[in-house]
Amino acid sequence: MMRRVAACLVLMQGVAAQTVLPLLRAAYAAVPPSAHASLLLPFDARTAVAAFWSGPDFVVVADQPLPALSHLSGDHGLFSSPDVTVLERATVIRLYLPAHPQLSFSRQSDGWILQTDVSGHAGSSSASSAGSMPVLMPGAVLFPQKQAGRVLILPDPASGQRLLIAPSLGVTGGVPQGRRAEGYSIRPSLEGLVIAADSPQIALRGTAEGVVLDAVALDPLPVGEKEASSAPASASGAAHGADWVWLGFGAAGGGQKASSRQPSRLDSAQTVFAAGQPWQALRVLDRTPASEVPATSTSTSTATRNDTAQIAGTFLHAAASLLAGHTGQAQDLNDARFGDAPATRVWRGLYLMQTGQNSQTASTLLAAGFAQMQAYPAAVRALMVPQAATYVARFGDAASAALLDPLPDESAYDLARALLQARAGQAETARVALENLTASSSAQTAAYARAALVGLMLEKDMLAPATAAEAYGKLLENEGQPAALPSGPKATIRLGQAHAFALAGQPQAALAVLDRVLAGPDVPEDVLSSAYLAILRGLVFPETVRGVPAGGGTLAAPLSAADRIRLIVAHLPHVEDGPAKAKLLAGYGRLLLAGGRLDAAVAAFGQAALLQDNPVAKADAEDLLVQAALQAHRLDVAQRALDRARHPGLPEDLATQCAYDAARLAVALGDPDRALSLLERDETDAGLELRGQVYEAQKRWPEAVLVLGRLAARSVPEDGVLPEPQQALVSRLATDAAAAQDSATLLRLKGWLAGRTLGAERDEQFAMQIRSIKPLSPAH
Repeated sequence: MMRRVAACLVLMQGVAAQTVLPLLRAAYAAVPPSAHASLLLPFDARTAVAAFWSGPDFVVVADQPLPALSHLSGDHGLFSSPDVTVLERATVIRLYLPAHPQLSFSRQSDGWILQTDVSGHAGSSSASSAGSMPVLMPGAVLFPQKQAGRVLILPDPASGQRLLIAPSLGVTGGVPQGRRAEGYSIRPSLEGLVIAADSPQIALRGTAEGVVLDAVALDPLPVGEKEASSAPASASGAAHGADWVWLGFGAAGGGQKASSRQPSRLDSAQTVFAAGQPWQALRVLDRTPASEVPATSTSTSTATRNDTAQIAGTFLHAAASLLAGHTGQAQDLNDARFGDAPATRVWRGLYLMQTGQNSQTASTLLAAGFAQMQAYPAAVRALMVPQAATYVARFGDAASAALLDPLPDESAYDLARALLQARAGQAETARVALENLTASSSAQTAAYARAALVGLMLEKDMLAPATAAEAYGKLLENEGQPAALPSGPKATIRLGQAHAFALAGQPQAALAVLDRVLAGPDVPEDVLSSAYLAILRGLVFPETVRGVPAGGGTLAAPLSAADRIRLIVAHLPHVEDGPAKAKLLAGYGRLLLAGGRLDAAVAAFGQAALLQDNPVAKADAEDLLVQAALQAHRLDVAQRALDRARHPGLPEDLATQCAYDAARLAVALGDPDRALSLLERDETDAGLELRGQVYEAQKRWPEAVLVLGRLAARSVPEDGVLPEPQQALVSRLATDAAAAQDSATLLRLKGWLAGRTLGAERDEQFAMQIRSIKPLSPAH
């Protein structure tokens, strides 16, 4: 061991410190870890964490971006080389510990501390009962994690599987024993909750009671317990669920008002709510006389009745708040009690819609409960069903949209009907319907119709992108309209205009418009993220811009690389983390690398590799990270990335590139012989080029001449003008031959060139090299 450390110290002579540091770390890492190996992670009290194993790595995830940890380092030994990746909304720390030592993870006054567990029992040294037992709810599982942080979705670093991570602000002890269920598995963890989702249906969200796991689909997996009264609602009213009881719609189940007593505050609120007056229901509910507060009673029947009334009041207040536009008071619709029960989860869909959250989740819940909503009293139905139908028509997938058919034959559904016709390919029918709706007496409906009409014509190439962008601009001006432009259609119009500008090759204008849009019911957060992603993709990969059809104007002048980078940096935070962003980051990293912004390229490639769930794409991003880290002289980063990139089953071209990078890394680490051994059988152009570089770095000129001579023989034409790459290769070969005092090679090159030029400066240098030849006989 000491000989290995000594060898590292010898290499310090004439070698940059950043080259030696990884060698020293590797040397000390081979020392058996002491019983007290530890690593302090300086997370403040507002940062929630999760800690778990992923293959050979121990992973710590924080729910905040912490750039200060980018250069985190531990003591010599077990924790000496933490790998830190800072994302837009999280920080991921990986420690390569393939032996899986026993570890503990505990909260200290200055952060969290990871250490080898001297007791021999993995876990948190100051844990409470491991995160509390999960509670089966109707259609969901509640994990009572009272101090949960933001739920994060990341690919498993080892397998790429989708992980749903609920980090914790306080000590819970994690989950000591994992278990499997249909569609998901709970991973063991030292802190926080980690769910591996086998099915795309599985979702995790935070609530006031803890984190809730459920399945979101039209035909969801059986998660949690099945509700006894979960018979589907029907228009006949034969069977209704708890929603009818709590909202007071008077269904079989106890919702009828008792005539033998005075109406209670809850009865009165239910009556006005059913009459389509949610704002009046709120006024009634908010006036709570002390005499109507349920009293504590030893009677079981009285206590049950009071509890039922309290639950009904809570649900009714949240539902009325939502329909009255007070979404901040409707959060109970998303909680563990109401958000997942079959009878009330449609209200969660309405809440997600109104608060601008994920459109796929919201539209699925709304479509699944569409028949249920249609069975509600007409006055309530008018407040919620038409807008829900329009939302599903705009954002739902094909299966969700199909559940709207047939729509009620009422004018309130005409906009949704036209949008569904457009989706079904009935472009002309949809166009006529939308044109008719532009004359609607409702300013809001007319504005939505005008926006949808421009979008339809752009999609069907009836309008050029530049013309469409101009048309959207005129809609925003709202000239000649009898009423002000409502905020909902305004957001929709701006989203469409940004799309049109992007298609017209004007990304700056597109981003300027999009920056004025906030997530909401008309532009859900995932739709807004996708819009930013599409525009940034055009900046990273300009060849993907569709351009302008014939007669539709001209593309804007191309942006410089610096301007493109500036726009990307400013808007990347708006794009949700995930595989799509990973692909964008990989292209962005290439742009940074080409511009010499090495540290930024290293960060971009690191994020791309972490967010990628496809093994081959992940290995490609890791390989790009190796190349950027080598150029930035961050050899420890390059080594870790190379170790992750190389695995069986890589495509041949990627495996070859990894071998080249391994050779470059070996040279940088002071081991050229290993580099040459990796390349000795490679006779490709790239392989010969790299071997030549290794020989040149060692000043082994004769070997360099032999290798580059073979490369020149196959790539330099015998006659005709030499392109720049061949000029550079011949000049380089001549320089190596002169250094090797190889007169024969220089003379062969002179004859080979036969008067062709290498460029003025190189020609002069080559002439000097020829003149330096010492004649061996009078023939020379």
